Amino acid sequence: MKNVYIFTILVILSILSMTTISAQCDSEEPIAVDNAGMENWVDEGNYEDPAGDFWDTANRTVDLLPLILNPNVTKSTDAHTGTYSAKLTTSNWFGLTSSATVFSGVFEPNQANPQESVKFGKPFTLRPDNFRVWYKYEPVNGDSAELYTYLTKWNTTTNMKDTIAEAYAVVYDPTDWVELDIPFDYWSSLDPDSISIVFASSAAGDFFEGQVGNTLYIDDVELYYCLTGISQPLMSEISAVVSPNPSITGSIRFDLNKEVQNGLLRVFSLDGKAIFSQSFSGNSYDLNIDNWTSAMYRYVIYDEKTTSALATGSFIKE
Repeated sequence: MKNVYIFTILVILSILSMTTISAQCDSEEPIAVDNAGMENWVDEGNYEDPAGDFWDTANRTVDLLPLILNPNVTKSTDAHTGTYSAKLTTSNWFGLTSSATVFSGVFEPNQANPQESVKFGKPFTLRPDNFRVWYKYEPVNGDSAELYTYLTKWNTTTNMKDTIAEAYAVVYDPTDWVELDIPFDYWSSLDPDSISIVFASSAAGDFFEGQVGNTLYIDDVELYYCLTGISQPLMSEISAVVSPNPSITGSIRFDLNKEVQNGLLRVFSLDGKAIFSQSFSGNSYDLNIDNWTSAMYRYVIYDEKTTSALATGSFIKE
């Protein structure tokens, strides 16, 4: 078995609810996030971007055709607190559906391979308990938006990022300003070296899918520790078994102990990148991994309507 597997911890992950509720902590200690209130913006000529070196957007693409393209992330006076928020609107750029994204990292336009334009992650070495953000959502034609953060650490043996923890949610229903407060799901006892916070106006934006006009507003991003007591998410009664695991070729099967009506299977590489997402219903799902790279992958099965994590774990493609 490849060395990457020796240095990766195989665990059955804690199942955390990711519904839009406040976590139950007796008290909190905040962790500073640069320009967390989206109050400060920089005029770049053809567009404005959040100020500082923590947040970035794909607005730089507008410089390629400034008379045709419009920025899909803009400063908005519709805010939860303060003067401004970030407004993310799914657009059509160069004939492709482009999900608007605000993220911690750097955007470097790559016309030959647009998916390589985004470099997620900023230095970060802490282990927060919760991720909180206020958002407002205006969906179009049943589209969904994505809000999540994950912590990673560079693995010098595999030359890859290992995911330490994640807090993830998909939202569907229109809403005025509402708080999303999600406990981190930790998969390792290691301290991270980077953090990626990502907000996307269309959840399937990785695949250039979504509805033009879908709009997500973001304000007041927070990370914090629970000082006393613990966060108390609900435990899922759903469990999943993956077989065969490890797998060499063909398909693997996810068998659930209960039927789900609005399932969403998401698969992540060890560096935290989402590489597969598909809705399904029933008590099983077959995934063809014949052409996938030999590696270990992590999966999470969600309820699409409540954004609760139902089952999670890992599998290996040899």
